[in-house]
Amino acid sequence: MKTCKKFFYCLIISLIAALSMGDFAMAIDKVPVDVSIIQLIANPEKYHDRFVRVEGYLHNKFEDSGLYLSKEDADHLVGRNSLWITYDDKQRINLLGLKKNPSLSYFDCKMVLLEGTFNKDSNGHRGMFAGELSHVSRVLELTRWYDGSTDLTKPKK
Repeated sequence: MKTCKKFFYCLIISLIAALSMGDFAMAIDKVPVDVSIIQLIANPEKYHDRFVRVEGYLHNKFEDSGLYLSKEDADHLVGRNSLWITYDDKQRINLLGLKKNPSLSYFDCKMVLLEGTFNKDSNGHRGMFAGELSHVSRVLELTRWYDGSTDLTKPKK
């Protein structure tokens, strides 16, 4: 019983020490804020230097590493509706796709979810982007749920 009490007290003291050293605050900082590209563009000050999770159409090309609002915007390089993307070199990027062990090129021209830090003051190549998503540490391919071939207004038989 005494051993159990000692363990409990040590655990409490460790938790208090961790909280006072900021470990808890750092852990909270690593939880991304779910946001849309529209929200980032419309309210850049609100999300500046925050760790965010955002979805869009990815171009992963030379001088066009951008997350676009839509495929149409990407096809026409509408920079006002996109974010410049830079990846975290120091940390292993979590790449989640339908292929086993995909590379970054696998996600080119696909709808994706990204997690990174938003920077309102950096506008990417030639300043053509609305902001930057830097230190991207997670890339996830989004599943296509509807291909346009089925009439959704008709009931299933």
